[in-house]
Amino acid sequence: MTPGEIRASIEDIVRTELRTDMPLPDDAVLAEHLDSIRRLSLVVAIEDHFEICFEPEDDEAARTLDDVVRIVTQRVRERRHD
Repeated sequence: MTPGEIRASIEDIVRTELRTDMPLPDDAVLAEHLDSIRRLSLVVAIEDHFEICFEPEDDEAARTLDDVVRIVTQRVRERRHD
């Protein structure tokens, strides 16, 4: 799965989970757009979709949509190598 495909899937998950058509800019700080419940819901949906688990350090690193795409891409690659 390419980073572009991962981004498209994450954008679909965001639209579904947050029930919005509003696009998040790539460099938008996600915490400014999500309360804790929405953030948790989004994390779980992404983990379920990609069959990955975020690590505790990913929480701090996932500030923007670009960060989330990078982390998911890394976790998907790690899963393939296991």
